[in-house]
Amino acid sequence: MTGPMNNAEFGGTLLRWLSESRSGRVSALRDGVRGQARAWGLELKEYADWNWMRKAAALGFIDVDLRADRWSAAPPVLTRLPHADGLALLTGARTARISTRVEHAAREWMELITVPHVPEAGEAPLPDTLLLQYEDPRALEETAEFLGLRHVPCAALELMKLLPRATPGPESAPPGGSTANTLEKYEPRMRRFVPVAGDDEDGLYRWRGADYARLTRVRRNGVFHAVDRETGVYLELARHRTGVLRWRPESGQGRAGVGRLFVDRYAPLPALHERAAVLCSGFPPATGKHAQTSAYDNVPRALAEAIAASLGQDLEIMPRSVAVTGGRTE
Repeated sequence: MTGPMNNAEFGGTLLRWLSESRSGRVSALRDGVRGQARAWGLELKEYADWNWMRKAAALGFIDVDLRADRWSAAPPVLTRLPHADGLALLTGARTARISTRVEHAAREWMELITVPHVPEAGEAPLPDTLLLQYEDPRALEETAEFLGLRHVPCAALELMKLLPRATPGPESAPPGGSTANTLEKYEPRMRRFVPVAGDDEDGLYRWRGADYARLTRVRRNGVFHAVDRETGVYLELARHRTGVLRWRPESGQGRAGVGRLFVDRYAPLPALHERAAVLCSGFPPATGKHAQTSAYDNVPRALAEAIAASLGQDLEIMPRSVAVTGGRTE
């Protein structure tokens, strides 16, 4: 297929392919994102394929295991949004059969709200967000069964119970002599990895392995441990007592317990933490001014505190009237 298209077609077509394929290699998914973009005349910026995959996982469409180089379509789910006044989210796999049932129900009796994704320049469009408006939560289980979905009362709050505490992983081999030219160490004050000559200090390191894959390891008391990049960054931030998470309650009456979670962009949340935050609204995080923050909407304070505690962070609670500029309060 060639020619112009709208964002909904791109994200929906890609999700349909993933849903019908069920599983595959992460490397093939990245190629698929870029291949479809070329077919539809979209010019993607560097790492747009990674960003699409990460956001699709956070939205609950797919599950990704980078270590195994595997992705799989997530189970189709209907779940309530927390404190959202009668809104439920349809997420997970979106096969042709499920889409047909949803379209039929929307024409006949279901109050469906379709919100297209508006990507940043150079980003790959995500699938539409599908929200169901309901009056009686007891009817959601029956609706889910009709649509061929699994009913989960509130996925975001269920995930809150499963958030793992950030800890170093299993013991791992240190960098070898052949990695010297690619060895980098994370510097919290500079908010990035920088080249270093050696690994004689505790900290977070990364380097290119024998197969050119980038390895991330944390060194504690002279011993290296396997860790994913996001968790490793938060381990370092905790070690240096650096805070990057802020939460601001909403201003509406009766909304003090729910608000917006702000995360510094240089310290993205680990996958499960991000999914919990994203499934509070059904939308990917908004980008703050100067692209220094990611903001997650409709996040209960209890969930924000659980995310912070599991990552070794002290959550900063902001007054309702405080504005955010460039990732900092003012």
